[in-house]
Amino acid sequence: MKYFLSMMLILCFFLPALAGDEGSDREKAPDFTLPDLDGKNYVLYQNLEKGPVVINFWATWCVPCIEELKKMKKIYDTYSEKEVSFLAISVDDPKTVGRVKSFAKSHRYPFHILLDTNSEVMRMLGGSVPPFTIILDKEGRIVYSHVGYRVGDEKKVEEELDKLLK
Repeated sequence: MKYFLSMMLILCFFLPALAGDEGSDREKAPDFTLPDLDGKNYVLYQNLEKGPVVINFWATWCVPCIEELKKMKKIYDTYSEKEVSFLAISVDDPKTVGRVKSFAKSHRYPFHILLDTNSEVMRMLGGSVPPFTIILDKEGRIVYSHVGYRVGDEKKVEEELDKLLK
């Protein structure tokens, strides 16, 4: 039993680090359609040709998500004019999704905000809990993924974007 508990603790600490494997297998992301805050459908593959896409899954109740979104806002300011698209996909459930629009507006998030109220798209892309960030190249291949947020994680996102834009 002690061995099992020890292994579980080790996995809890190291699994997020392993998830940031930079998408070494270059798996192609599945296409998806999600509604935005105005009820219009966003289709991923209809928006890939412009360049890399940063996708950040978050929720209004998730403190690390809010901290990461502050950093993503700064990254957006730097890269949005370089043909990088940013999607902030809320995984708030049907009970809390009503808070998303006012929350995003009050924080002045410049991203295209989509709603994934059953977390289906997050799971399709390999995530299980927010915050979960992935970067797709313009062909839709996953080149980076990361679960969780720690100060400094945003630097890796910038490094990956710089590689894609060269």
